Amino acid sequence: MRKHRTVGVVGLGRMGLTLVAGFGAAVGPGRLFAAGRSPASVARLREAVPGAVVLPLAELPRQVGLIVLCVRNADLPAVLDELRPRLTVRHTVVTINNGLPLRTLAEAVPGPVAKLIPSVGNDIGAGATLLVPGPRLTEQDTEDLLALLRSFSTPFVIEEGQGRAATDLASCGPALVAGAVRAMVDAQQERGAPLPRELAEQLVAQSLHALSRLVGQGARLDDIVNRVAVPGGNTAAALDAAEGDLAAAWRAAFQATTDNERSKPAPRLGPS
Repeated sequence: MRKHRTVGVVGLGRMGLTLVAGFGAAVGPGRLFAAGRSPASVARLREAVPGAVVLPLAELPRQVGLIVLCVRNADLPAVLDELRPRLTVRHTVVTINNGLPLRTLAEAVPGPVAKLIPSVGNDIGAGATLLVPGPRLTEQDTEDLLALLRSFSTPFVIEEGQGRAATDLASCGPALVAGAVRAMVDAQQERGAPLPRELAEQLVAQSLHALSRLVGQGARLDDIVNRVAVPGGNTAAALDAAEGDLAAAWRAAFQATTDNERSKPAPRLGPS
């Protein structure tokens, strides 16, 4: 059994910092290690998560059993070249890159591999995480990872082929929904609604909060729509007017994420 009592995060961009904060809450002081790739990223880490221990990249395997790679595909070969001399079968290596096949990562490191897709809010104990078990990751390894993730998120185990669609909803989702909500507020203001923008944003935020709680208590989306959109009412009229355009907009958005991911080929990683 491989219990992850220490965690190392490589790369301190936005999602890296989010995971550092989340894992920091899971493992406690002195058990979280991080390696940044620039002085600016290390400075952001020290400000955001003071309890994290900053180490040179090559030293990380000496301190941790779980290494989470929060770097772009283009940077992975150089990062692994630096880590690989000290990686063993006891190290679990996790990538957050949806476009990197796990078989490619497994060929480059000696131990178990997995894919983890975080989402905004993980740093405050909210939001989903997606876990894709990879080669050599046992059922017990998966359970150990899930136990960590439950400390700061609601984790879901998915198959690798489900990654793009699930990421659109769970990881891209908060930003996409925020963009849609922003468009709602913009549309009201363009119509000359007599509401200050701050009040309009607060009202729609309460709508999102109520929706989240209802779904969390078991309500289905169709149930909520039918509960509010009574036949002949204003909400029903609004949904009838917008439904086609909304579906087209979401289809376009999800096609764009697919096309963008395909435009970035997976890197070639050296053998373990």
